[in-house]
Amino acid sequence: MINYKEKREKTLENLALRTAQTVMRTGRTITLEPMQAYERKIIHSALQDNKKICTDSTGVEPRRRVVISLIK
Repeated sequence: MINYKEKREKTLENLALRTAQTVMRTGRTITLEPMQAYERKIIHSALQDNKKICTDSTGVEPRRRVVISLIK
């Protein structure tokens, strides 16, 4: 049985990949909902090998968000 943390990580990885596909298809930058630091790290890690996408964090805790955009 998958515990909560593993399930959450998988959900966040899927969110990252789906969002990256949308960004590549539309060319628009997408800002995700505010997340805790460990959740943002999962998003950044899931997309770090994508050569067309760049991720950044913006805002101030506890409302920091991940911004996913195309590399110019």
